Amino acid sequence: MLTIKGLAPSQGAQSRTPKVAAAEPFAWLAEAHKDQLALCDSLEAIADTLPDIDREICAYAARMLGPLLRELHAGEERLVFACLERRHGDDPDLAAMLEELKYEHCEDECYAEELAEMLARLGAADASANAETAGYMLRGFFTNVRRHIAFEQECLRGILARHEGEQPDTLPA
Repeated sequence: MLTIKGLAPSQGAQSRTPKVAAAEPFAWLAEAHKDQLALCDSLEAIADTLPDIDREICAYAARMLGPLLRELHAGEERLVFACLERRHGDDPDLAAMLEELKYEHCEDECYAEELAEMLARLGAADASANAETAGYMLRGFFTNVRRHIAFEQECLRGILARHEGEQPDTLPA
C-alpha cells in the first residue's frame, strides 16, 4: 500500500514550537523544505500508480494538500522572510526576491486547490476524473514545487553569502 509522506500534520517544520521556529528560522525552513519534498514524493507515487489508484490515499491527499501548503508558506513568510527583512531590509535584491517567492507561493496554493479537487474526485471514484489529466496535474505540481525549493535555496544562499558571510548550515547544498 502507498503511504503518504509529508501529508501528516505533525511532521517536520509543523511540529516545531513557535518559539523554537522563531529563534531558528533557517532550521525551520530546512524542515519545511523536507516536508514539501516528502509531499512531492507522495504525489509522485500517486501519479506513478495511475490509473490504478488507492482512493483512500487520494481522498486524504485532497484534504491535506491545501492546508499543509498554506501552513508551510505562511510560516516561511512569517519566520524566514521576516528575519531576512529585519537583517537585510536595505537590500533591493532581497526585496525583489522575496516578492517573487511570495508570488510563487500564491501560485502554488492556487494550483494546489485545483489539484485537491482532482484528487477528491479520484478519491470519490468520480467518473469525470480523467487519470491522464490527473497525472499531468500531479507532475506539473510536484515538479514546480521542487523547482521552487531549489530556486529559493539558491537565492537565500546568495543573499546570505553577500551579507556578512552568513551561510546557514541548515540549507541543503
